[in-house]
Amino acid sequence: MRSQRGFTLLEMLVVIVLIGIAAGIVGFGLQHGLHAASERKAVVQVVQALRAARVQAIVTGQPARTRFDLAQRRFQAPGKAVQQWPADMRVQLHTAAELGPAFEFYPDGGASGGHLFLTTGAQRWRVDVAWLTGTVQLRDLK
Repeated sequence: MRSQRGFTLLEMLVVIVLIGIAAGIVGFGLQHGLHAASERKAVVQVVQALRAARVQAIVTGQPARTRFDLAQRRFQAPGKAVQQWPADMRVQLHTAAELGPAFEFYPDGGASGGHLFLTTGAQRWRVDVAWLTGTVQLRDLK
């Protein structure tokens, strides 16, 4: 007579628990990755909004501003939709006092100048707006 081979209930439960743990780890990693991607997206959108204002000023021959609302966590380039940054992201602006929370770009390519810091957790970025050339540069401050 042949003996039947199979798995015990305990062995199957151990496998199910291991699969559950693995799925939880993958889920946590995926969630963390998605959050980091949304933070990077917000930083890129800020830089794009600033660059769009510079281009508009040069093309139209009129000054253009990118405005920031620190209380509502949002910003807007001229002629573009209002955009929001994540709730856990801190933004500090250092701009010309008479402009308030905004950067102004001029038809000659120059700008009001200044910089802003974007911080979330241990990640930090600095966006510089050169007053003479109006160029916008992003630096990772790890």
